Amino acid sequence: MGGLTTTSTTNPATASGLRVVERSFESVSDEFIEQWAELESRSVEGNAFLSPHFVIPAVTHLEGAYEQKPLILAVESTDGSELLAVGLFEQSGNSRLLPLTHLRSWRCEHTFHDGLLVDRDRGTEALVVLFDWLSRQNRRWHGIAFTDRSADGKLNQMLGEAAATTGAVWFEDWHRERAVIPVNDVPEDCLRSLYSKNRRRNFKRSMKQLEASGKVCFSLLGAGSTTDGHIEAFLQLEAMGWKGAAGTSLLSTGSSEKFCREMAVRFADDRRLIICELSVDGVPIASSLNMQSNSDVFGFKIGWNPEFADCSPGLLNELHFLQSCREHLPDVNLIDSCAKPGSYVEDVWPWKRRLTTGVFTTSRTGTLAASAMTQLKRLKRLLKKA
Repeated sequence: MGGLTTTSTTNPATASGLRVVERSFESVSDEFIEQWAELESRSVEGNAFLSPHFVIPAVTHLEGAYEQKPLILAVESTDGSELLAVGLFEQSGNSRLLPLTHLRSWRCEHTFHDGLLVDRDRGTEALVVLFDWLSRQNRRWHGIAFTDRSADGKLNQMLGEAAATTGAVWFEDWHRERAVIPVNDVPEDCLRSLYSKNRRRNFKRSMKQLEASGKVCFSLLGAGSTTDGHIEAFLQLEAMGWKGAAGTSLLSTGSSEKFCREMAVRFADDRRLIICELSVDGVPIASSLNMQSNSDVFGFKIGWNPEFADCSPGLLNELHFLQSCREHLPDVNLIDSCAKPGSYVEDVWPWKRRLTTGVFTTSRTGTLAASAMTQLKRLKRLLKKA
């Protein structure tokens, strides 16, 4: 990348002095990547899955795992010196809510959180420019769709304000909750404050079983303390058990292994890779790999040695993450597990964040179509209940 001509489409000059630039992934320059990374550091909400540290390895090594390479929409100053918003998208012919051409957020198989990177100070202004530009593209697209974006934070508020200003309309397809840790809300005595007596007894029983195997040690590694050895131990543990047998582990294919190694090294070099590790007699038996984006941390994958399954090493490791995050991650506000609904992490991390999936319509035709599809969904639900 770098040194390639950027293909861009800009909206007419606005009073804000901002424009929207449309870039193909192949055309992004080294200068733009630097601006992208800097925007991530001051975004209103972090998102490691929109970080260049994640996206570049994913597109480079996971080709074929998705339909299209991402189209990058950037809101920047008219002279290109300041980047205020970035989103990655691909074109969709139709969806459950919008049976017309529109943009949907680009995702690879390892993407667990959605949204945009938006400047914390001028975010609403930048999003107004983006929605206004999209409304002028109504012969190409009729909206932008997101999967599992945050629905209870400042980004959601900014999106709502910008949509109200420009006439864009949000149609929700579904929503769900996911286990998180609001770091500042973690009590000092986690066990007694958060869990029942029976639950605490189960934790202690698992710990005693594990201690019978050797000296138990927990480590929360971040801020430059992770090494290639920690990454290697995580990969080996993630490949154990059913994932390795099913061929779904990161080490199961050369492309996913290359992606993970490069992604992890990029975050580690930027002092934003966090690994929580449990070991017995110095040998890791459980590990979780997490990425920090701004003041938020996102869980990526977890792994443990199935020989210790009776001791619940993965669960104990996540409990330790909760107990030690305030001390070891003082600059972090939120830790998102990125876990699937029903995951055992929900039994350890009692807090939740709300996620929403749906589409912002940006044309009158799109709004009418999405409204009709929403009414049809409601009718189907009523008929099922009848």
